Amino acid sequence: MNVFSQSVRALTGSLFLGAALSVSALDFSKPEESLNAFVKMRCSLDQEDVLTWWYGTLFAKFPEKKAEPIMKFEGFNVCKTILQEDGGYHFVSREVTYYQDLKTGEIIEHWDNPYTGKRVDVVQVANDPVSHKYPSPKVRPFSFPWKVVGDDVMVTLNIPLFYPNALQPDQFPEESTGKNYIASEHFSFFGKFSELKDPEVRNASLSYGWTRTGPWLPWMKMGKQEGMLLYSAQGKKLPNGASDLPEKIRKYSEKNYAHYMKAPDKYYGPNETSWTYYKKKKLNGGEKK
Repeated sequence: MNVFSQSVRALTGSLFLGAALSVSALDFSKPEESLNAFVKMRCSLDQEDVLTWWYGTLFAKFPEKKAEPIMKFEGFNVCKTILQEDGGYHFVSREVTYYQDLKTGEIIEHWDNPYTGKRVDVVQVANDPVSHKYPSPKVRPFSFPWKVVGDDVMVTLNIPLFYPNALQPDQFPEESTGKNYIASEHFSFFGKFSELKDPEVRNASLSYGWTRTGPWLPWMKMGKQEGMLLYSAQGKKLPNGASDLPEKIRKYSEKNYAHYMKAPDKYYGPNETSWTYYKKKKLNGGEKK
């Protein structure tokens, strides 16, 4: 999913992190305070692992037809923020998402594609890294579009995406939907104003909704068939980390993707996506676990 990091970077270009906030005031119009509050809500101002979980439904949408649910998905991101000497931060993370049977909710390893009549191997989302940089306040000021209703705070980010496809159609005719990757991501974050303005709260609570429009996944092997995927999900920050995950997700991760249950210790790149991961897996064989 590359949940959050690629999208925030696409929206802002580069961001910065400000100084600690006063308990008596929080002014979202000031870029230092706006980003400081967002990072506190999205991850943590301290260098600690923070786990954010999500659960949703994946729909197939064809021209002139209503969207049709085809499977569930569930996963998590583990992030950390690392303070830099100039006052900026590096946001470093990894994430996984597991596709699930629409009726039973069980994690699936194969999918009988009703649109091609073929059984395909499912490639779970395993993105490492999912990271970006928040430069110091003097580099590029930016304020998030906060909305405040009483003690509730909300931020909505709408991110259009357009860049060259990692899977070009001449090399991957079954997996590629075209020369360019075209998608959009839409996040709605929800937190508490009282937590964000309190300097003693370094890791604020978070819940959110996420929708995404995008091309067919490579492993579905739909080629250039018309249509698209629609993702609809919700999630929250888990205060106790992996121990708060649903049992089946935690056990599956411990067995198959233990590497993804801890945030990176440093910044590195480039960021992984389902498309770059699929390409590496097909060309080189094997998954990183």
